[in-house]
Amino acid sequence: MSDANCISAVDWTAVGSMLQGIGSILGPIAVAIAAWIGGNTFKDWRKQRLSERRIEQAERILTATYNVRRGLAVVRNAAMFGHEFAAAEEHLKKSGEWDRIAGGEDERKRYVTVQAYYNRFDSTKDDRLFFEECQPMARALFGEDLEKAMETLNRQFWLVKVSVDATLMDASHIDANLRAKINSDIYEGYPSPEENEIDKTIAEQVKIIERICVPVLRLEGGNTKGK
Repeated sequence: MSDANCISAVDWTAVGSMLQGIGSILGPIAVAIAAWIGGNTFKDWRKQRLSERRIEQAERILTATYNVRRGLAVVRNAAMFGHEFAAAEEHLKKSGEWDRIAGGEDERKRYVTVQAYYNRFDSTKDDRLFFEECQPMARALFGEDLEKAMETLNRQFWLVKVSVDATLMDASHIDANLRAKINSDIYEGYPSPEENEIDKTIAEQVKIIERICVPVLRLEGGNTKGK
């Protein structure tokens, strides 16, 4: 074999050894780079999913909030219409309660009015259930302040119902202050929006919910569209 052939053979052997050495070094580096890229990709994916989840829940919470606020306005509407009285009286008669009401026509009117309010409460049942279903995720994604605001807003239904029930109390047990409190709970805007505690509570809780949820839709929603 000539010297040129020997040199060529030695060169190729050296090159192969060198490439093998480089490969043994680059292999772990490549794995590390792939792991780093994969980790960042997973983190980005999780952030994107969390952002989408927050947007979805913020929309649900705001929708539920506005429906509940509207439901409270329906329940507390001072105007009671003829068809509502008729439906309430029919309900009392079907349940057998009508014949058990003592005290004459005036007492029956009071029961009819209370039942009409109960019917209004029933008409808001689905919205209230949907609102309550949103509360666990509200706390998990947005914190305790949002959950508390939602609980307080939902509690206003109970406060109104307590005052509705109180209208069946013996009139001799209701003084002027208690009567004013009952009317203020039952009637939206009574005696004025500025003086009505439930009106103010509703407005305050809705404002808190909007303060937390609306920026999520504006900022994160905008970022999602831009990606």
